[in-house]
Amino acid sequence: MPPLNILSRIRRFYNVPENHPDIAWTKSTIYRKRLEQVKTGWIISGLCMLAAENIAAIAGIFFFSSFMSFAFLERDKE
Repeated sequence: MPPLNILSRIRRFYNVPENHPDIAWTKSTIYRKRLEQVKTGWIISGLCMLAAENIAAIAGIFFFSSFMSFAFLERDKE
């Protein structure tokens, strides 16, 4: 039996089926494209944070980027 990654072990521990809609969403091509866009957004956000002059701006950029990442990677309602 091949070694399982940490997420597979957690799913097995909590008896979450492999065909759960949320798990299937993370394996779709749309999700992969969105994930690449989020990665690019975080790189741009990081550069903006480096250019920022104060902690308040850095925290604002961080929280806004986090919110947008979660919102953008959310599974579409069907």
